[in-house]
Amino acid sequence: MNILHSHITGVMRTWCLLNVVDHTRKMKNLLSIFLITVIIGCSYKPNEKRLLNFQNHNAEILTSLYRIDTDTLQIARIISNDGKQLLKLGKIWMGDYAITHQEFISTTEIKNKDSIQKAYKRDGYTHQLMNERDVMFIQIVPDSGMSEIEAFGFLNFRQEMEDKIDLALKQKHQGEWFAGDMGAGGNMLFFIDNWEQAIKTVKNELANEDLLDHVLITKRLNTAPDDWTYEVVFPVEYEGVFNQM
Repeated sequence: MNILHSHITGVMRTWCLLNVVDHTRKMKNLLSIFLITVIIGCSYKPNEKRLLNFQNHNAEILTSLYRIDTDTLQIARIISNDGKQLLKLGKIWMGDYAITHQEFISTTEIKNKDSIQKAYKRDGYTHQLMNERDVMFIQIVPDSGMSEIEAFGFLNFRQEMEDKIDLALKQKHQGEWFAGDMGAGGNMLFFIDNWEQAIKTVKNELANEDLLDHVLITKRLNTAPDDWTYEVVFPVEYEGVFNQM
């Protein structure tokens, strides 16, 4: 009897232990599912204004002309700012690791942009380097430090934004999304069919999410079929690097 009792007691203990282990496993699975659901459902907007030095929403690009000098692209950009027309001369070049550098050398107030354009065209500048479909590359600049959950939320937010911008462009027949990933920021690429109108549409969507102080909007320069050099066109007075990776 004692042997039988001990055996039954051992079986009961084993059964209880297995139940506890099974219950713990189920709780862990439920917790994992809950956390995944929370992460998938959350989104995270950047808060840190890392483009603070270039926040001038009054400036607007009127026209740009380009000239290729070996491995450097010369820019003659005419902008309007607070009722004035300004000629900004600069250059763009590709550095190491596919990082684009953009720098302006001088800024001069002008009176007649048409005569300025004609003068630069005579000097070898042109509005369009190749007859290719325009590409707009939008990069949401992330905060300098994010937790893992915030990083997942930032990924979700980028996907939400590219869907909104894609829909807005398609509804107005101005372009469409074709690529996106997470790199130096939240990267979104769109084919554009009407640049002047499309950038207004895009900026409106970004403004609705209070993102104008957190994005770089760039334009592919189409210097060659296999070249993906970009010009940062917003913020209009941006100088520095653009990491497309």
